[in-house]
Amino acid sequence: MSMPQRINVFDSQTKEYHHAFQIFLDHTDQKLQAQQWLNQLVQTLPSRRVFIDAGAGNGKVTAWFTDAFDQTIALEPNESLRTELKQHCPQVEVFPEGILDAKIMSSGDFVLCSHVLYYIDSVEWMLYLERLASFLSPDGVLVVILQHHNSECMQMLQHFFDQSFDLTELAQTFQNENKDRYEVAIETVPAHVTTSDFDSAYAVAEFMLNLLPMPNPPTRNDLEAYVRSYFTYPAGGFRFSCDQDFLQIRPRK
Repeated sequence: MSMPQRINVFDSQTKEYHHAFQIFLDHTDQKLQAQQWLNQLVQTLPSRRVFIDAGAGNGKVTAWFTDAFDQTIALEPNESLRTELKQHCPQVEVFPEGILDAKIMSSGDFVLCSHVLYYIDSVEWMLYLERLASFLSPDGVLVVILQHHNSECMQMLQHFFDQSFDLTELAQTFQNENKDRYEVAIETVPAHVTTSDFDSAYAVAEFMLNLLPMPNPPTRNDLEAYVRSYFTYPAGGFRFSCDQDFLQIRPRK
């Protein structure tokens, strides 16, 4: 009797990972919604000297704001993504270290950490958040973005792995420990994945499950059944939410 086929487990250094990521980008408004929200925020900043993108990935998000600031600093420890980052943003100062190890001398008027905390053990989130906040200028703002814990993508992670990501508790803990130093707020912005074909919907679902380590990946049949059961759109095709939480931290005046 043959073993059931398991879903793909991606190495973020490989072309298969990049291909899966691109399928997600091609079928979601998540990046557009984030760009619009962040653009509005940047326009309100009293100073735009330094932008720090912590976990810049391939640099496509970094590139949205490089022209708005005098200086842009990008942190990206993944060598494969860092190569793309340098291609997309050749004028940016790139640090190959992670958030905790990078020796940044400039203070950021805008510090961004977008969809990075998935890859960090939640017991270390406070340590990382404190470090990110330490990058801020007196008038700056830190924005940390993750998918909303109750989005349909996160419900899928909960179903298969009994795990999800939630910035609410982190924000509350940070505020309790730093209430005299920082103002803290969270805003949730809707976003969706929409596809006309099953293969693309499945590929995005598989990519989303790769946010977590998978020593025992679910079977392909189980994921296919989940996508058909929960993501089929009544009007045709497939549609599921990937809403984003925007955690904002500002030094108190």
